[in-house]
Amino acid sequence: MDSATTTGGLSPAMQRTALFLLGGFGMLLLGVAVQPRFKSRVEKSAGERVLFPELSDAAKAASLEIVKYDEELATLAPFKVVQSGGVWVLPSHQNYPADAKDHLAAAATELVDLEALDVVSTSPADHETFGVIEPDPEKIKPGMTGIGELVEVRDAAGTKIARLVVGKEDKRPAMSATAGGKALRFVRKAGQDPVYRIEIDTSKFTTRFDDWIEKDLLKLSPWDVRRLVLDDYTLGAVESGGRIMVEQNRKDRIDLAYDDKDSKWSLVKLEAFAGAKTAKEEKLADGQELASAKLNDLRNALGDLKIIDVARKPAGLSADLKGAEAFTGDPEAVTSMQQRGFLPLKSGDILSTDGETIVGMKDGVEYVLRFGAGTSVAGADKRGADATEPADEAGETAGRYLLVMARFNEGLLEKPKLDPVPDVPDEPKAGDAKKADDKKDEKQPEGDAAEKLKAAEEADAKAQKALEEKRRVERENRRKQDEYDDKVKAAQKRVRDLNNRFADWYYIVSDKEYAKIHLTRDGVIQKKAEEPKEPAPPK
Repeated sequence: MDSATTTGGLSPAMQRTALFLLGGFGMLLLGVAVQPRFKSRVEKSAGERVLFPELSDAAKAASLEIVKYDEELATLAPFKVVQSGGVWVLPSHQNYPADAKDHLAAAATELVDLEALDVVSTSPADHETFGVIEPDPEKIKPGMTGIGELVEVRDAAGTKIARLVVGKEDKRPAMSATAGGKALRFVRKAGQDPVYRIEIDTSKFTTRFDDWIEKDLLKLSPWDVRRLVLDDYTLGAVESGGRIMVEQNRKDRIDLAYDDKDSKWSLVKLEAFAGAKTAKEEKLADGQELASAKLNDLRNALGDLKIIDVARKPAGLSADLKGAEAFTGDPEAVTSMQQRGFLPLKSGDILSTDGETIVGMKDGVEYVLRFGAGTSVAGADKRGADATEPADEAGETAGRYLLVMARFNEGLLEKPKLDPVPDVPDEPKAGDAKKADDKKDEKQPEGDAAEKLKAAEEADAKAQKALEEKRRVERENRRKQDEYDDKVKAAQKRVRDLNNRFADWYYIVSDKEYAKIHLTRDGVIQKKAEEPKEPAPPK
C-alpha cells in the first residue's frame, strides 16, 4: 500500500498546507476571542437613543466642566467655564472673562440630541476596557488605566443636565457617514453602567486656555501704529543709609515714528544714559540705519499678541495703573506687584524690572506695555500656550509678566487745519443806495449821482459776497473742529473701554512673544547694508 493510500490520498505537501490553514484559522479565532466583545443592541426608538433629553437646547447650558486625567502626573485636571452675572468666566483662572461664547455653544450643542448608535456593554467590568472609568478622585486607584474624560453641563439652577464619560475611540466603521470632525467613541452616562457607541467631535471639549478667551489682547491693527517708544531700563537694589533701595538703571530711550504713506520708519529721538542720571541725545552714526524689518515684526506682533496665562491684580490699583496713596500703603498689594516685577511709587508711577514699550496709534490711543519678572506656566498644552512654544521637561513654558494700560495722547491726532476767517468790509448802511438814487432828483450833475449810486451798489454786493465767504469758512472750520472733537471723544472712550478690560489683570506672555515686542538698541539699530559696487568699466 503506497503512502497516498495511508493518508487518505493526500501528499505530504498537501498535508503541510492543510496544517497551515488550520493553524491560521485557529489564530483568527484566538484574535476574535481577545478583542473587546460586545453584543450590539440598537435602541428601540430615536427618542430612547437620545442620551440627555433634558438638554434639548444649548441655551440651557449655564456651566460646562471638563475633567481630564493626566496619566504622567497621575492627577486630575479640571477645567470649567461658567456664567456669572451675565458674563462667562473661567474659575480656574480667577474668573477671567471667557470671550469665546460661540465655543461654549458649540460644546453644549455637541451634547444636544446626542444619540447612542448601539449599546456595547452593560457590565461595569468592561469600563476599563472601553476607557470609560469616571475621573473621580474617590474612584481612581494608583496604576489604574482606562480612565475617561468627564463632560458635565449644568443649567442656571445648578442642576446637572448632562454628564458624559468619553472613552476610547472605536476604529470600526461608523453606522452613518462621519463628517465635521466627528469620530466614533465609546461613552457612558456618568453613574450608569451601559457603554454606548456614538459619533462625537471631542475637539469641542478643549481645556486650552486660549480656546476660551479673546485672542486679540490689545485689539489694535498693526497698520495703525504711528509711534514707538522703547524705554530700556532695569531695576536694581542698592544700599543707602543702611536701607535697601530700588534704583532705576536706564540704558536707552528710543522714539520712533512710522510714515504709512512712505512705509518708512524714522528716528525721532535717541537718548542714551549709560548709567548716568541725565540723558545724552545721540544720532545714528555713519554706516548705521534702523532695523526696519525688526520694527515691522514688532508692530505685527502687537496685532497678534498672545497670552498664555493671567493672574488677578490686587484691588486698589486704578484702571490707568496709578498707585494711589492708599494702595502704596498696603503692604500686601505692594508685595503682589513686587513679586511680579513691578514697583508702584507714591508718585503714582509704576516701574517694571525690564522696561517699557509705548505704542502710539493714529486714533490717539497710546498703549503702555510694562515688562515684569520672568515666570513659567505649567502644562503648556493644557493651559493654552502655543503648540510651537518650547516647554521644559516638567511641561512648563517660560514666560514673563506684562502690565498693559491705555491712555489718550492728543499729539498722535492730526490737528485740524483751520482756514483764516476773511475780514468783511464795513457793510453800507441800509438805504445808502436808495439815498444815492434819490439824490439824482436833486440839483446836481446827473453823471455824479449815477456814479455814486453805482459805487454804493458795488460796495453792497462786495460786502455781501465777503460776508458769505466768511460764513462758508466758519462753517467749514466748525465742521473740521467737530470732526476732530469727535475723534478725541472716540479715543477717550476707547481708552476707558480698554482700561476696563486691562484693569484687573497681570498678563503672562511666552518668552517667544516677549522677544518680539521688547527690542533694545541692538535690535533697533543695525549696520547699513553695503551697496553693490558698480562693475568697473572695461579697459
